[in-house]
Amino acid sequence: MSHKRELCCLFMLFMLATCFLPSLDDTNAQILLNFKSSLSNADALKNWNESISLCGWNDILCFNQTFHGLRLENMGLSGLINVVTLLELSNFNSFSVINNSFEGPMPAFKKLLSLRTLFLSNNKFSGDIPDDAFDGMGRLKRVFLAENGFTGHIPTSLANLPRLLDVNLHGNRFEGNIPEFQQRDFRVFNLSNNQLEGSIPESLSNEDPISFAGTFSERKNLDGGQMAGSHEKTQRKRNQMVLYMELSRL
Repeated sequence: MSHKRELCCLFMLFMLATCFLPSLDDTNAQILLNFKSSLSNADALKNWNESISLCGWNDILCFNQTFHGLRLENMGLSGLINVVTLLELSNFNSFSVINNSFEGPMPAFKKLLSLRTLFLSNNKFSGDIPDDAFDGMGRLKRVFLAENGFTGHIPTSLANLPRLLDVNLHGNRFEGNIPEFQQRDFRVFNLSNNQLEGSIPESLSNEDPISFAGTFSERKNLDGGQMAGSHEKTQRKRNQMVLYMELSRL
């Protein structure tokens, strides 16, 4: 009899604990509000409040009503991207701050091992990216760092990502030789308008010449055949890239 009473008490305690434990959405909501507090010009996120379901917040990415990422684009945001706070989120795999005003060195995103997409294009980030900046990010498939002020060498840890499909680094000040990329079948690849030197690695020999346009100083280190390419092929590749980018953001 006492054994049954103990079991009954344990069951009641479990039910009470379940009722008072915060849901996963509630936990993620509080984490995101902490993240928002480190941003400047965050008026666009004014509907981020706990009276609204998390998947109803502006610029939250959800799938089947489950949170999985942030698309904070075209908002004039600046301030601190608090990676340590983002590390606390559950199911977090996509981060985009395209076309904002963030500046300074690239944050330490390599702490976010579950990321699959990282979009930082059209900001004011600057400085060298550490060579190990992408170490351990084995799930990362899409990296867009275009139109910033990044300098130094392209990180070998980026080139070594095993699942990388889309990479866009155009419009920075990367220098030195292009590393050998592990991936050889990119959907999007663009290193144009940088300050690279040397030759195109064998692993990238099939990429369209437009991917390297304006990259090599006076093109003096490139074979003329590599840069030639037909106008028709270049235009077709450009149109396919634009179409793919539009469809991928629907």
